[in-house]
Amino acid sequence: MKKTLLAAALLAGFAGAANAQSNVTLYGIADVGFLNDKTEGSKARNGIDSGLGAQSRWGIRGSEDIGNGLKAIFQLESGFNIDDGTSTQGRLFGRYAFVGLESARAGRLTLGRTTNLGFMWAAGIVNPFGLSYSRSTIGTTFGYNQGDFGAGSRVNNSAYYYSPVIAGFQGAIGYSFQSGTAGVEQEVVGNGNNNRMVDVGLKYENGPLKAVATYAYSNLSDANQALNGGEKPQNLIVGASYDFGVVAAYAGWSHIKNPLNNVGGALVSPTGANYANNFAALHSNDNAYTVGLSAPLGAGKVMAAYQKTTASEIDGYAVGYVYDLSKRTNVYAFFNDYEQRQFQTRSTYTDVSRRQLAFGLQHKF
Repeated sequence: MKKTLLAAALLAGFAGAANAQSNVTLYGIADVGFLNDKTEGSKARNGIDSGLGAQSRWGIRGSEDIGNGLKAIFQLESGFNIDDGTSTQGRLFGRYAFVGLESARAGRLTLGRTTNLGFMWAAGIVNPFGLSYSRSTIGTTFGYNQGDFGAGSRVNNSAYYYSPVIAGFQGAIGYSFQSGTAGVEQEVVGNGNNNRMVDVGLKYENGPLKAVATYAYSNLSDANQALNGGEKPQNLIVGASYDFGVVAAYAGWSHIKNPLNNVGGALVSPTGANYANNFAALHSNDNAYTVGLSAPLGAGKVMAAYQKTTASEIDGYAVGYVYDLSKRTNVYAFFNDYEQRQFQTRSTYTDVSRRQLAFGLQHKF
């Protein structure tokens, strides 16, 4: 017994010495629930699905104090499906994989795989559902998520700089040598053979007010640019939210120009000729709008949001409720209903609706 206590004390002492210079944290989310998913013209799908409230994940992040207020940082984050144990994003660390330097005075620099600024900064400000709750997310209509600015909004081979926060303002700029757009993961010989990307953003947070603007420009490879009519995709997002205490209000606008991929590409499953959507090949511009509200209710909050696009003709709403069982565990329910136009030609199209009803459990660790 004495030997056990002595060993425990020695280990605790070594851990304390290490933590004085560096810090490593294991974290994650386990999220699963029941989903009823119905596309117009098809039978409903019912099942237990992972990541309905937020994608299940585990990760490791850490920092080391290297002196003069400078820290070395890293983050490795992996998505997984808790319903069947498989990985998401097709790789071990598909969500984040970067190393960098950080200083309170100079800001933060990361090198590796991260997310574009529309995903990282804008989504949670312009819509109460943010990045979560399946198709309730703002990624259903906003162009940052349709694949032209990193597959699934994840940006490979990137360098991002984030300024320090000054009077509530923070800026960021990023560049990718091969973003992962169109399924190409690594840089190849010749700049014109790579899908390069420039990403800039500015946000403001001060008490109840949050505001954001992001702009992404995808310099496609020569081959993909030819497929896109010689054009290069661009996406601008502007939005804000204000928390009045009894209710929080959200609003946002997204403009996408020269898309290579369809806006809302994952909204309706291509199960037949009437579901084939040629929007990106037929239109060079699209605008998306969202408004939403959230309010505390009991030990949780209720959310509601509306989204609409102009050219791609996506129109729908979502409502949801999250109830906190503890600081790390919650249960939730949501419903969404969207309609999307499937373009065969500019004048030949089919309007198809799709809705989801879900109940789930989420635990953070």
